[in-house]
Amino acid sequence: MSKSSIDTRKKILNKALEMFNERGIEYVGLRELAAILEMRVSNITYYFATKDDLVYALSLELREANNAVIVSVENLTMSSFFQMLHEVFNNHVRFRCLLLSVVHLMTQNKHMAVAYNNTQQVRNATMYLNLQALDRAGYLKSKEEAEMQFLVSGISLISRFWISEAAISFADVSIQKQIHHYLSLLSKLLMPYATANAKKEMDTFLKSVQ
Repeated sequence: MSKSSIDTRKKILNKALEMFNERGIEYVGLRELAAILEMRVSNITYYFATKDDLVYALSLELREANNAVIVSVENLTMSSFFQMLHEVFNNHVRFRCLLLSVVHLMTQNKHMAVAYNNTQQVRNATMYLNLQALDRAGYLKSKEEAEMQFLVSGISLISRFWISEAAISFADVSIQKQIHHYLSLLSKLLMPYATANAKKEMDTFLKSVQ
């Protein structure tokens, strides 16, 4: 693909993301997108045959952004663990339209549904490894398999759906304060299993992102 084609494709994706975030994925069609871009619809469908293909391409961008952040770290600290979560939440804000429409997309966009489920399995496995690393480093007191799986499920649940909940409960609150609130929820989830050092690092990190 030529540089010009790559630039055009990126231009379409960027404008689509902007419009989807502002209006909602369900309320923006290719005709509206083409009009804003001053293109013909055929110019868009040359790169993305359908709107579903365009949305799927955006979901891949979000996946790649999170792939760069959600990694297994052997010498993990509680501070760096929360920094990882903070960066993921910022990625969610950038692609918030996808998270706000996730239930609809899982039923309508089959490619995205398959990719989402596969990615979630990888994410949970990585989260489990990182919790084990925190345990070995003396940040967590629990070594029970059931409790570790509970933490993975709880962290996954909050991380995947905080955007939707925030849109309902904290619409008038700044994004920074929203992120702080949900990171605080994650810290409370970990609190019963956290050592004194872990609690101290979580408290310090949360104060730094207020």
